[in-house]
Amino acid sequence: MKKWISMFVVLVMIFSLAACAAQKPAEASPAPAEDAAAEADKAEETGEEDGQNPIMNFVGIYGHDRASILVEAADGTDGAKITVTWASSAAENSEWVMTGKFDADKLTVKYDDCVKTDFVYKEDGTVESETVAYENGEGTFTFSDGEQITLTWDDAEEHIADGTVFEYASLG
Repeated sequence: MKKWISMFVVLVMIFSLAACAAQKPAEASPAPAEDAAAEADKAEETGEEDGQNPIMNFVGIYGHDRASILVEAADGTDGAKITVTWASSAAENSEWVMTGKFDADKLTVKYDDCVKTDFVYKEDGTVESETVAYENGEGTFTFSDGEQITLTWDDAEEHIADGTVFEYASLG
């Protein structure tokens, strides 16, 4: 079961990257030189020059220890979907799924719709039990776009990852 989940996550990432690569930049109307430079800087930071959702600059899988975070673009021009998977043992893990709006100025995604589900697996990898622990959890993801792209997660419900830095994990 874990292999299927891992393969699914990798396929989602591949299709996301392919979709991103297929997009063509939109043509902008000419602006005065001063405004053009300021707009170019902002567009480079946020991804707005081609009309793409600026979260696309941070889409991918992030990891730390036994936890992984999948960041995807969602509805609208600034929507993000984030799925956190955290293993507590070989036979148990928890999954948090949430959506929110990406703030390109603060490099954050705030959410208030998190659903946490706890899973227990049998020896053969099939799900033995699936329990919704809570719904409507709140929190914030904060990205850094330095030399190494990272994110931190402030989960207001359980504070499970406070201060933990998740690093971007490449696909190959």
